[in-house]
Amino acid sequence: MKKLRAAVIGCGAIAHHCHIPGYLKNRSVELAALVDPSPKNRRIACDTFGVEKAYKSVEQLFQKEEIDVVSVASPNVFHADHAVAALNHGCHVLCEKPLALSMKEARAIESAAKKAGTIFMVAFSNRLYRGNIKAKQRLDKGAVGNPYMIRIRFAHQGPMSGWAMSNWFYAPDKAGGGALFDMGIHAIDLAAYYFGPIRRVNAMTATLEKKISLEDVAIMQFEFDNGLLGYAESGWTSKQGFAGVEIHGSEAALIVDYVEGAYLLSGETTPSGKRVMRKKMFDKTPLVGGWDVEIDHFIRAVRKGEQPNMDLAAGVQSLKVALAAYESAKKGKTVVIR
Repeated sequence: MKKLRAAVIGCGAIAHHCHIPGYLKNRSVELAALVDPSPKNRRIACDTFGVEKAYKSVEQLFQKEEIDVVSVASPNVFHADHAVAALNHGCHVLCEKPLALSMKEARAIESAAKKAGTIFMVAFSNRLYRGNIKAKQRLDKGAVGNPYMIRIRFAHQGPMSGWAMSNWFYAPDKAGGGALFDMGIHAIDLAAYYFGPIRRVNAMTATLEKKISLEDVAIMQFEFDNGLLGYAESGWTSKQGFAGVEIHGSEAALIVDYVEGAYLLSGETTPSGKRVMRKKMFDKTPLVGGWDVEIDHFIRAVRKGEQPNMDLAAGVQSLKVALAAYESAKKGKTVVIR
């Protein structure tokens, strides 16, 4: 089978941690080139991973190379332009989240994708954690009885805590949003993965710790199309605490604790106050997967010619909810998702 020729657009931290090593490990792919406007970023990436070719622009890339698959790992503001360029050249595209910064940009991607007819995947890596996959299987089989509420908490110290290679995450013109766009959009997508489309959102955002002009904390409340409820916290201010997913139902709860493990929790409390709880662990290492398998997941979809469940529609829907959450926080009212 002929190897697919891949390119990674953007040589920042996510390219170093996921995209570049992912393509290099996949035996059916040749990592043909990297793209980044920064000579320093290009040099570091090429030296680190032994990649021979790197270009300063997407235009240069497509002038010089025949490319089959592209990872868009550039700052958020460039996602739409880079995704559309790749689609216009007939490439399969893996795009980092958020898909774009506006619905106008998202529609441009949709139009280009329709014309290209290629595979499009959004990098919602939390769907690829083994704990979430197993929990979703159990939820679908009725493990919690009738589900009624989901809680998701994704919070850490922020992208500059020894991880990011520059400060673009904190620049409004490049990031488009703060913790909500960075961490919260993962929570939005994962909530929809478990419970289906979100129809209403109510949100609050604040900048509580960092000296930046973007939010470092966001809280969202959701109502889903099926009437179920949920809420999510995302932040760049947390040094400790729970991270993961809780799904509560009439019979039990599914807990995917990203540190402690994934388990089914059931029990009851009597009128006298006696509490009996039963805990059944089903995955002690729920974070197996994620970035480590993301590129393989993408390439497998390309080889099969089948759109993954983390498809363009999922990216569009998560963006809609995120933008509605920003509107809600600004106006102080619940926003209906059109």
